[in-house]
Amino acid sequence: MARILGISASPRHQATEFAVKLALEAAEQTSGAITTDFVSFKDYKILPCVHCDACMRRDACVLEDDMPVLLEKFLAADGVIFGSPVYSFNPTPESIMFFNRMRVWRNRFPAENMNRKVGAALSVAGTRNGGQEMTTSAIISMFLARGMVVIGGSAGFYTGPKIWTGNRDRQGAQEDEPGCAGAVDIGRRMAHTVLRLRGDCDVQR
Repeated sequence: MARILGISASPRHQATEFAVKLALEAAEQTSGAITTDFVSFKDYKILPCVHCDACMRRDACVLEDDMPVLLEKFLAADGVIFGSPVYSFNPTPESIMFFNRMRVWRNRFPAENMNRKVGAALSVAGTRNGGQEMTTSAIISMFLARGMVVIGGSAGFYTGPKIWTGNRDRQGAQEDEPGCAGAVDIGRRMAHTVLRLRGDCDVQR
């Protein structure tokens, strides 16, 4: 079985969570060889890296929070669908803290262990052109910094789905038909990619 992890980097259980779960549902429907997991940063404590370099000296972080649990889930996944709302044309602070804290992971696990882990990004904003493209691009850059394989969306959603809520949270996201279609598309693309990298051809077309 291939495992796909969905992450909502929002501090709320609203539109981003809906979009990520929609993508996971599409991935599961693509093949019986797919299993999914979901986490919301709303439910976890993530502290910012303080650049103390302890992880360089002893392959462990001195900060005490929920990062070990999150990293274990991330490591176990063949693919990760990472969604974030737009904060000043960027992902949430929690997103950046999460990827920055992976420095200890890079030291413990050589880069070659990441070359088959697939990443996909999606973003959510209150307006149609509210910084989604910049947000998905930033998430992709953080995937690349960790040596991951990156997939994009279909035509019109090149770096990944962009959800428009009209400032109506989950309901607005549910009513954004192009955005929802993009989330379904990225879920299917993720399923196809992780199965092919594993050599598994059990994919519904």
